[in-house]
Amino acid sequence: MWTIATAVPPQTVWSDDLESATAWTANPSGTDTATLGLWERGDPEATTSSGNKQLGTAVSGSNDLVTGRLAGASAGAYDVDGGITSIQSPPVTLPSSGVLRVSFSWYLAHGSNSSSADFFRVKVVGGTTSTVFQQLGAASDRDGAWAASTADISAYAGQTVRIVFEAADASGASLLEAGVDDVKVTRQ
Repeated sequence: MWTIATAVPPQTVWSDDLESATAWTANPSGTDTATLGLWERGDPEATTSSGNKQLGTAVSGSNDLVTGRLAGASAGAYDVDGGITSIQSPPVTLPSSGVLRVSFSWYLAHGSNSSSADFFRVKVVGGTTSTVFQQLGAASDRDGAWAASTADISAYAGQTVRIVFEAADASGASLLEAGVDDVKVTRQ
């Protein structure tokens, strides 16, 4: 007799499509150094400079988390400047078993004046803090385009955690934009 295994779909533990205000906290540690382009939730305005930098559309709906939502008179008017900006999720209580993952749509866009000191990072803060995803800048033009990523956060099983998104213009005055949408934590 044959046994057919059926895949069990992941169970959603927590999700946020960012269409309504759900207690995301900008600069949660009070240590951000960016002077412009701070994370906020809202309907972003598109910017271009040698291609798309800040995307004017969200993955779903009209709102996302974005660094400096307004376009301004030029692509660099409200981009990230002067250091790090961060935004933190409300508390997420994780189950004590299963394979736990955080998934999100994201982009990091920068001009050719960027470097590997610039970044987009995702951290999980619980009993400890760890970086679960990172994209570094480079000295080349990178246009904004939505991508989907998933990171294993099973090490935090049974804890109440927060998800932190960071973007940094850490290499001097480079053109840098970032966005996040559709954040979800699942258990398999």
